[in-house]
Amino acid sequence: MDHHDKANERRRFLAGAGRIALGSAAAMATLGQLQMVQAATRPVDKYKALVCVYLFGGNDSFNMVVPRTASAYTTYQAARPALAIPQGNLLAITPQSGSQGIDWGLHPSMPELRTLFENGRASLIGNVGPLVTPTTKTTYQNRSVLLPPELLSHVDQQAYSMSMGSETSARPGWGGRLADRLQAAGYGSTLGLPIGLTLSGANAWLAGSETGMYTVGSSGPTRLDSSLRTATDARGLARRTAFAQLLDAAQRDGSALVREHGRMSRRAIDFSESVFNAINGVPALSTAFPTDAQGRITRFGDMLRTVARTIAARGALGQRRQIFFVGLGGWDTHDAQPTNHPGLLAQVSQGLNAFYNATVELGVADSVTTFTMSDFGRTLNNNGDGTDHGWGGHSWILGGDVVGRRIYGTMPEYALGSSRDVGRGRMIPTTPVEQIGSTLARWFGLGFSDANEIFPNVRNFGSTGDYLPMLASTNAVINDVNFTRNRGGGKG
Repeated sequence: MDHHDKANERRRFLAGAGRIALGSAAAMATLGQLQMVQAATRPVDKYKALVCVYLFGGNDSFNMVVPRTASAYTTYQAARPALAIPQGNLLAITPQSGSQGIDWGLHPSMPELRTLFENGRASLIGNVGPLVTPTTKTTYQNRSVLLPPELLSHVDQQAYSMSMGSETSARPGWGGRLADRLQAAGYGSTLGLPIGLTLSGANAWLAGSETGMYTVGSSGPTRLDSSLRTATDARGLARRTAFAQLLDAAQRDGSALVREHGRMSRRAIDFSESVFNAINGVPALSTAFPTDAQGRITRFGDMLRTVARTIAARGALGQRRQIFFVGLGGWDTHDAQPTNHPGLLAQVSQGLNAFYNATVELGVADSVTTFTMSDFGRTLNNNGDGTDHGWGGHSWILGGDVVGRRIYGTMPEYALGSSRDVGRGRMIPTTPVEQIGSTLARWFGLGFSDANEIFPNVRNFGSTGDYLPMLASTNAVINDVNFTRNRGGGKG
């Protein structure tokens, strides 16, 4: 190894150590508090995990879910002549409810999600978006209702969908607030690992949590540089000894700040090794995750596989609740949409299908619920070979406890100038993001008052505005609703 390689190795080590400290600091800062929770007071109900898949940039869901009925398809095709999916290429779905008298189909790049939908393992949520209160075209045009801040802005609408805040008015993310309530209820990890786990770095959905978020790399937890962990040559051993001495010296320093930094760094390194060993100690999954043209697992597939492995390690990690954030970028399709969008939809379809099959393999399919979010929907009309920033769009929800093969919410008419269109096919949402969040919070074990505190705007949507009957186990508890999962089919 020449001097240049060694210098690069040192830089890689220092960068890795910094990532470990940053990724683990929030977890270790509250370790003492977490350990005060006695085992006897821990809830005894079964394990659950929530997985948020965020499509950064704004997914064009008007090409993801398309009307197949002749008249509705003709109207859709007229609105976006350069982008309309050929009617014969659409993958037919047969919703048991929510179709509104229209035959629907999925983009041809999504056969896996079609199978999950038809087997009752997945459902669609129609016309979701940021919404403070019920809004009509008239009240929007008159500005007689409160509207989300800075509509059509990526940064602000990401902030709103994740936290009900904005770029300039930050709030703790609702995923993080769920984690805080669960922590207070005694669901904290016995090892001190935060309930919130991110595979895509810092994000607004888990940000602001009192219990923090823990960063896991796409292929697993970040570790101390291998040249220090497994050093055998004289130079490597000397480097490892010097590093240990620096940490020891820092913990004895005269400055309280330096001492605390040294202790935190030491704990972070030890903690990251514990997490790494727990996740890598589980048996390999037999479920195949999607690969690229070179046969390598895709980054999105790798992240979802790591989520599955982390779920498999829940016992070793001491976790009865886990909240995961996985992000996928590239959805801002102002141009080249016919080239780029099909591949993105295929990644989502293949990745979510593999992940669901992994939860079946692990025996936790009924305990894991996955859903998608995005900045906003896009314009119904095309701007050439792309679409621009819109408002309402459609989301997926899947898992063994999902009341599947349904469309929840209200699908908009795919027509320019319709009653929901406020310009160029920007559709006013009919299902607020907060309604989805409140529903998932109740499934996760939070009570009505906690859910309403996290999602205060659901009160604006009527007495049933806090809950959509999407999850079988919660339906029975909350509303005594006789909804059951469609048991047809197994793996996607």
